[in-house]
Amino acid sequence: MTHKDRILSIIFTLLVTVFALIPIYDFKKYKNIKPQELYRVYLNGKSIGLIKSKDKLNDYINEEQRELKEKYSVDAVYAPKSLYISKYNSYDDRTMSEEDLYSLIKNTEEFTIKGYVITIEKENDEDIKINVLNKEAFKNAVNTVVKAFVDNDELEVFLSGEEVVLKGVGKKIEDLYIKENIKIKEAFIPSNELILSDEKEITKYLLFGDEITEKYYKVKAGDTVESIAEANKLAVEELLVVNQNLKSKNSILSIGQEVSVALISPVITVVEEEHSVEEQEIAYTTEYEYDGTKSYGTRIVKQEGKNGKQIVTFKIKYENGEVKNALISDTEKINEVINKIIVIGTKSNITIDPSTIPTSGDWYWPTLRPSYVSSGYGWRWGAFHDAIDITGTGHGSPIFAANNGVVYRVFYEPIGGYQIQIAHENDVYTWYAHLSAQYVKAGDVVKRGQKIGTMGCTGSACTGTHLHFATYKGPPGRGGHHFNPYTIYK
Repeated sequence: MTHKDRILSIIFTLLVTVFALIPIYDFKKYKNIKPQELYRVYLNGKSIGLIKSKDKLNDYINEEQRELKEKYSVDAVYAPKSLYISKYNSYDDRTMSEEDLYSLIKNTEEFTIKGYVITIEKENDEDIKINVLNKEAFKNAVNTVVKAFVDNDELEVFLSGEEVVLKGVGKKIEDLYIKENIKIKEAFIPSNELILSDEKEITKYLLFGDEITEKYYKVKAGDTVESIAEANKLAVEELLVVNQNLKSKNSILSIGQEVSVALISPVITVVEEEHSVEEQEIAYTTEYEYDGTKSYGTRIVKQEGKNGKQIVTFKIKYENGEVKNALISDTEKINEVINKIIVIGTKSNITIDPSTIPTSGDWYWPTLRPSYVSSGYGWRWGAFHDAIDITGTGHGSPIFAANNGVVYRVFYEPIGGYQIQIAHENDVYTWYAHLSAQYVKAGDVVKRGQKIGTMGCTGSACTGTHLHFATYKGPPGRGGHHFNPYTIYK
């Protein structure tokens, strides 16, 4: 071995000895030191550092987020939802300060507020989620919405649990509930999401949804609740819902008073099942007799007509104040109806068939009686309802021609379902929609009170069994103009 090789061998031996002693040195260095309890911080699943205290980080976040606490009037702000902190034991003492970690987080993720996520489960639509700070405020807001659609005096009686026995005409609530299933869960809510902080905000959201369009009307001389509703394309009932200080259509208004005329779009459905007892008139009809001893065309009133009266009991189901179903459970006649009788002379030098003499007579109610008008002629839900909806007589019950005439159209279309239009004297047309059956065809001559179809719920615009009954001056869809069907019965 050369001198050079001996020197290299000695150097190699020394190096091996040094490296072999390092673990012994480290062991001696740490043999009396225990591992520290630290916390490893993850953001969106990625480790971003070690900290000594989880509580100190949370305290630092809370202290720095004063603006957020003031905005929502809360005592504490919390870490982002994507921040995860786990306990970690290590000899390594290279930790980050709370300040440095906070600076890293605040530019990346949103801090959170402790609150509640409300899930409103819709039967045939997507669920709706609402963030609120206080679940009691949410419950109070729901109660406010209920009161907007339900008579408050009746509501008090229902909530008291008092057994109400109706004596004569009146009504009572049999059941009251929210149609949707509502779940409430405590959660940490990111501050960039919509968070409803008080009862008033929550109530407004429940009535109008997230696309709230604030709109107000300033009362002028001569205004009434009805005229304001009509001018702003609202039903009176809709106007009363958003103006709880107005108790009825007869409420007194003052000049300069601001009235909300916003269109509601409720996100929950208040269902009210009501027992109602009403007194209804039974309209008399006109009967005709023909007398060959009297001159042709002579008209003599043989008997004046007199309306009858009856007590009708209904079971009515409302959803957000709108009638969805009405059934007649009982009827009791008080006064019998007396029909009007008119004698028409047919004496002539020529032979005349009395049945060919055209007589329109009084207008005939298009359904069985008693019945229930579930929606009137006018504005509702931002659209004009050009008819009256009649219900209560049941699916498949008869629909009658309102007067003598000629069938103008018999057709089906996706919105109104099976429909019939009839032309009458004086260019008046009647229109019957949502039928379950049609018993006439275009060109048929029909008589007042003749069965032309049956009540149903066909077409996408139908939400429950009823007849959509409209009246027009001139042919519908061809220059005719709709008018209130009630006017033909006055």
